Amino acid sequence: MRKHRRTQARVPNNAQPDNFHPTDALESLHAAILRVETIVHMASETVDRLHGPRNPAARRAFARMQILVGKAAEEASAALAHGDQLMAALANHLQARHAKPGRGRRSVA
Repeated sequence: MRKHRRTQARVPNNAQPDNFHPTDALESLHAAILRVETIVHMASETVDRLHGPRNPAARRAFARMQILVGKAAEEASAALAHGDQLMAALANHLQARHAKPGRGRRSVA
């Protein structure tokens, strides 16, 4: 049997897919959280506008639903606020990275 032919001399230890960009991933995640937060807040407003049932058991279930939806809205808002902070930190990082003198340019002597 012949020896297997290798196409590369070596494989890098920290190989990453060529199509993965962390900034795009963070922006996409932030947009997804914004969509979820919007949906949850709309659900919370809708639940708050509903008339409560008269039956005591149904009233308790309704109160639990209001609490659950309200808590989900709070969690979504907190996640969105954290995402906003991360997006601001990313913008600052990218701005500082591009502002470094000589980055990406070679001086000709």
